[in-house]
Amino acid sequence: MSSNDIDALIESLSPEQIKALTKVIKKPTIRTIDSKHRDNRMKVNRLYFSAEPSPYQFDGSWKEYTGHQDMIREQVRNEVYNGD
Repeated sequence: MSSNDIDALIESLSPEQIKALTKVIKKPTIRTIDSKHRDNRMKVNRLYFSAEPSPYQFDGSWKEYTGHQDMIREQVRNEVYNGD
């Protein structure tokens, strides 16, 4: 259908038909974007990187450092997902 055909069709409608069409046609709704998942992910990252020790500040072996990192990662996960 061309725009001329659509215009002619609209002009041929009676006021009652137009009123019935406006009831049937849905109005656009406001679209909202949910950012809870992103906010939660950012909260986990901020908490983890604020608590993670730097390798040059850690006194001990590399194995102890990675174990300490894993322990902090688990604490952050428990803090964010179980409480807060």
